[in-house]
Amino acid sequence: MMQYDKVRISSINVDDGKYNEKKKKYVKYKKPKITKKLLLEKDFYDLGELYTAIKFHTDTEPYNKIEVSFTAYQEY
Repeated sequence: MMQYDKVRISSINVDDGKYNEKKKKYVKYKKPKITKKLLLEKDFYDLGELYTAIKFHTDTEPYNKIEVSFTAYQEY
């Protein structure tokens, strides 16, 4: 049976600029602003549970990228 430990699901938002009302145009930042928010940190014992958690967070954060990291091993 596979086990997935230390599953971390994070939301990553990259803001590369904003609209300037005075100049009436979109102005890009020199360096994009990256916001990373931890959504879930948990252990999973089933691939179906892991898939459900990833699917749920991609549906709730549709405009941000989702980053998933975990350690998997075979349990005997």
